[in-house]
This record gives sequence, structure tokens and C-alpha cells, in this order.
Amino acid sequence: MEFFDIAYVAQLLMQLTMTFTYDPSAGLEAQLASFIAAYRQAMIIGLCVAAGIYLVCLIMGGIGMHVMAKKRGMKGSWIAFLPFGNTFYAGKLAGETNFFGKKVKWMGLAAMLFEIVHVGLSIFSFYILFSFMQPEFYDPITTSDGLFGGAEFVSSKLPVGMRWMLTADAVCEILIYVFYLFMLLAMCMMFYSFYRKYYARSPFVMMFLSALLPFRGFVIFAVRNNTPVDYDAWMRQRMEEFARRQQQNRPGNYGGYGGYGGYGTPNDPGSSNGAGGGTGENPFPDFGGSNGSNGSGGSGGGDSPFSDF
Repeated sequence: MEFFDIAYVAQLLMQLTMTFTYDPSAGLEAQLASFIAAYRQAMIIGLCVAAGIYLVCLIMGGIGMHVMAKKRGMKGSWIAFLPFGNTFYAGKLAGETNFFGKKVKWMGLAAMLFEIVHVGLSIFSFYILFSFMQPEFYDPITTSDGLFGGAEFVSSKLPVGMRWMLTADAVCEILIYVFYLFMLLAMCMMFYSFYRKYYARSPFVMMFLSALLPFRGFVIFAVRNNTPVDYDAWMRQRMEEFARRQQQNRPGNYGGYGGYGGYGTPNDPGSSNGAGGGTGENPFPDFGGSNGSNGSGGSGGGDSPFSDF
């Protein structure tokens, strides 16, 4: 779930900008308690900001998949508005996914399950973090002048009944990374198939934005009006078009008079006059170019997929 990707960034920013009222007249213990309280507040604000951004992404992604499902006559698009359900429904829209040479239809389900485990472990990790965030578990750090300079966690100050959390936290951190890698692999495979269908022009870039970065809601919303295509057939069509133009531009194919274009310009591949009319056109107009009509569009559209933004 991209919520935690957003949360880590939001919390980092809040920690860097958090305000801590320094009172030299107060004792070190009082300053330590104030510092821990400010740190906890920054963490909570970061989580709230991340929740707001995630909610916007969830709604926009749900709208995008609802439009896609409606075009294809698919039912149950309300699932796309649910956390975890949106991952499963993206898999349904993607259809078959290439899993190391095999076509499978369960990649959306696998990505959802890995996502659930990853989120559960992340929530548990945050629970442990907030449990440790008590002034009595820290020692104040002092500067060379004897002033308060920060806080240091001391595990020996934990009550005996809480010390199991130290081991649990270490194990949880490892499992978070393991399941994150599994989730990321499944997401990459699923979204690559998804955008081969809904944005054939550049599926890898869209997969990167959706699987590795927390922008999938915006990206899916941006391509919601694209007509799904058969990527292999789409590529064959482009390659056949390219081959035809290459054939026309071979030496020995002449246009105009005596091997020259209409105004006596040699009929070379860089000329815009001569056989085939417009050999300077981009053979892959959907991949951008100076003359392609779909230079910035999606699979079948001439506009930027992010024109709504």
C-alpha cells in the first residue's frame, strides 16, 4: 500500500521541520520529555498528511478503474475504491500476466496478499515505535557546554514485559523488506501487463510510476479513457508499418522523374519528397516524433495522459 511510502516521506519532512521549544532554565529531564512529545507529534502529523494524500490517490484510482471497467462491461468496480481491493481489481483489468514465461491470471490476487502482509507488518512496526516513544526509556544527550542536544534510546530501561518487542522489532523489519520485495515484483509484473493494454506507448514508465512510486491512483486516472489494445498486435502493426517505409526508402525505389522527387531533390531517406509521400515521418508516431500525430498520446490518443493535471 502506497500509504506507507507517503508516510515515510511525510514523517521525515515533519521531523526535519518540527519545532522544539528550548528552555535552558528547565532541567534536562523536562527538556527530554518536551523533545519526545514534539517528536511524537511530528510523527502523528506525518501519518495524518499521508492518510489524506492516500485517500485522494485511492479515490482517483477508483474512478479511473471504474471508467475502464464500464467500457469493458466488467462488474464489481466498487472494489477499486477499497484499500487492497484496488490492487486486486487492477489485476482483473490487466488480465493475463507473463510470469516467467507462463500466462497467469492470479497476479492481482498475489500482489494483494503480499500487500496485506506488508501493511500488517508495517502497522505492527509503528505500534512498537510508538510504544518505545516514552521519556523514561531515553537518556538526554548533552553538548560540550552541558546543554540539551537530543535523546538516546536505552533498551535496558524497558520493563521486562516489553523487552520481547526488541526482538520482534528486529524480525519485523526484516520481514517488511522481504514481503516488500515480493509485493514489488508482483506489482511490477501486474502493472506492466496493465499498461501494455491501456498505455502501449510507454508501459514501462507507467509501471515505474505505479509500482515503485506512490502515484498509481493519479496514473490510472490519467489513462482511464484509453481504449484497451492487444499489445502484441499493436507492436506487429507498428513493425509492419516501419518495414513498409524502409522498403519504400531503399535505393532503387524512385519517385518523381528519373529517381528524383517532385522538384529535383534526391529521393533519399531524409527527404520529405519522393516515394511514399513523407518519408521523413516518424515510423512510430505513437512513440513521439516531429511529424507523428500521436506524439504525446496514449495507446490510441493524441493527448498527454496527464492533461487532466
